[in-house]
Amino acid sequence: MKRAFVFGGTGTVGSAVLHELARRSVPAVFTFHRSEDKARMLALELGHTAVKVDLADAAATTAMLDAQEPADVVIHCAGISAGLALPEIEIAAYQHAMAVNVQSAFLACQWVAKRARRCDLVLVGGLDRTQSLPLPVHFAASQGALGAMVMATAHELGRKDIRVNLVALGPLEGGISTGLAAGQRRDYEAFSALRRVGKPDEAAKVIVWLALENTYIQGKVISANGGI
Repeated sequence: MKRAFVFGGTGTVGSAVLHELARRSVPAVFTFHRSEDKARMLALELGHTAVKVDLADAAATTAMLDAQEPADVVIHCAGISAGLALPEIEIAAYQHAMAVNVQSAFLACQWVAKRARRCDLVLVGGLDRTQSLPLPVHFAASQGALGAMVMATAHELGRKDIRVNLVALGPLEGGISTGLAAGQRRDYEAFSALRRVGKPDEAAKVIVWLALENTYIQGKVISANGGI
């Protein structure tokens, strides 16, 4: 039986991923930070195991990972954003976004690499490197870093039968997408080929398929954004 480790399990996407893993009878350990009640509920409902950690803290994240058993599947769907204009972004906000969105993903990749065993690693982001979108600059910077990280990590770890890919999502019902201004949300819907935002369970199905069933896609950014 495969075992999964999920970063950001109490988020909108993360909790949908946990439900999809449970539907496929894959047990998971998942991280949470502040949402203790939701983490407890998910653990009880789905049979997964919750681990509290601040992903912005590199030392705490590393210690938490070192205490875990190796996983067959690692899914990183932790992410933060804020709808701030460039002049409003303080360096602390930029650093925090990079720590949660990129640094913890890097530590996830490193944890998998050190164990040098077959694994599927899926990062989840919001930019597929082909779009030109009005995103908060600090969030966009972190998403660009994720795409480059996946490309390089895939080359280094592919020879060890470790697959590394990124799923780039569009706006969803709930989660950080709720920070979009009403006008931006209408624009996304207008330019979407499906003329709507996505549902968390739709995102989860793509993410979990890539984690459990993919055998040959490597180092790629997979768009799941409704055709934006």
